[in-house]
Amino acid sequence: MDQANSEQGLSAADARPLGRPRILIVRAGAIGDTLMTTPLVRAVRKTYPECHLVFLCSATALAVVRNNPHLDRVIPIRYRHLPGWLSFEKLRIEHSLRELDLDWAVVLESHPSLIDLARKAGARRIIAYTAADQGDGFEAARFDPQKHSIENHLQAASPLGLRPDGLQMELNNEPKTNEIVARRLEMAGVSGSDLLVGVHAGWGGRARKPQQTRLRSWPPDRFAEIIRWLVKERGARVVLTGSAADRRLVQYIARAAEVPSIDMAGRLSLAELAALIRRLNVYLTVDSGPAHMAAAVGTSLVTLWGPGIFEQTAPLSPRNPPRILYHRVPCAPCYGTAAMKKCKDNICMKEIQVDEVKKALDEVLSRKCLR
Repeated sequence: MDQANSEQGLSAADARPLGRPRILIVRAGAIGDTLMTTPLVRAVRKTYPECHLVFLCSATALAVVRNNPHLDRVIPIRYRHLPGWLSFEKLRIEHSLRELDLDWAVVLESHPSLIDLARKAGARRIIAYTAADQGDGFEAARFDPQKHSIENHLQAASPLGLRPDGLQMELNNEPKTNEIVARRLEMAGVSGSDLLVGVHAGWGGRARKPQQTRLRSWPPDRFAEIIRWLVKERGARVVLTGSAADRRLVQYIARAAEVPSIDMAGRLSLAELAALIRRLNVYLTVDSGPAHMAAAVGTSLVTLWGPGIFEQTAPLSPRNPPRILYHRVPCAPCYGTAAMKKCKDNICMKEIQVDEVKKALDEVLSRKCLR
């Protein structure tokens, strides 16, 4: 604060030119959770072109917002729910944010520790998903379970007077990353004219054997049958994606398919995965972060949906609407409920048949060819 403002009793925020607020957005979730905030990020930038916009994200999702052109700064956090008094990481982040003299903090979380972080960071006004009364300068936002998370986030930030700019998610990466992936595909024998289909079968919680049921998993032998059909009947080149923890699952599927495929599980960074997804003609996934990545970049997508809350978190892409296969069995959605922990047989996923998936893939590929 300069001397003239100090003598007049003005804070730095009071003296700041109109239209240049300093705004923090907090969403320290998984890949898909993070991408679902990008329409809000774009709306803030459209409404306040000269604002200073900061995003606090989970370290595991940093790559999907690092190159977002609407953000001035991205801060990763590793241990989001650790109390501030136990976390040197949060103390460092709070100190760094206090120097910004924040006008607004939009906390798209309900966990008290993240709301507390925004308060300790010195934000004058805080919006957060909570029903608790937090005192002056705080506004509780209601999460409507019947609406998509993207719509809820835009509604939560409405006190900023935003001008929304659609619901399309965004994912940007550097040109050099695209070049790296292009070279790797070329080394694998993929040409620009090939029909390239990605298959992502993993999703997390991988302590069990590949053949065993996991809540969002689709039977691996069915994935193998789809890959065999894609290669033999549709002449496709198939790329299998996944994290390092998915390798056993992906190797099992590749062997069971008994046709050539390209195994990239655990061999790509998140940024490189985004570049690969851009190159695909179509991506077949379970409910996972990569599904949202495909929706964000506009790649044709077929997603197999099970225990997740469809209305809130299904991949959304107005630019190229995904094809989502979902059977509403009586026990679904169970995500976030006690039933989820007790589930021994994910019938919601097993109800999805191989022929359904083949038909959906053909429909999506036909739609793409007509463009």
